[in-house]
Amino acid sequence: MEETTISVKKYILVYGSILGLIWIIYGVLRHITDNRTTSNWMLSMFELFLHIGITVFGIYKFKQKDNGFLSLWQAFKIGLGIALVCILVQLTWDIFFVKVISPETLIEALNSGNESASSKSQGENDYIFNRFLRGLIFNSTLGILISLLGGAIMQKNRDPF
Repeated sequence: MEETTISVKKYILVYGSILGLIWIIYGVLRHITDNRTTSNWMLSMFELFLHIGITVFGIYKFKQKDNGFLSLWQAFKIGLGIALVCILVQLTWDIFFVKVISPETLIEALNSGNESASSKSQGENDYIFNRFLRGLIFNSTLGILISLLGGAIMQKNRDPF
């Protein structure tokens, strides 16, 4: 019996880009409604469900294309890859948005009290770098957890015989 393997790259790029574009639209909507720097538990829950939904859906579509088989390692790669592509798209947009479209948003974020006094005294580039680093760590961790949980639930290995 001939066994074919499906590349996870396509699913990582497609669903990571979709999630990144949804985050961009969501960020623009938050900016339009003046909720750019406010925190709300409802918004946090929406963001979490959005991340979980797209990541698990990407893993599910891969499993469906691979004749119903999915290893935990494949789910891990897809989930982490989706998170990394998403954060790359999202933070590229954030840098463009803060530097070109709406520089007053950065000043508002620096003065909002959400940041510590030491980060307020740092420059704009340090703020953007710290935000990028925090986003990278948080979204990577979240992508790992989602992919491991979703992969453990959907896991179905091929029969070795």
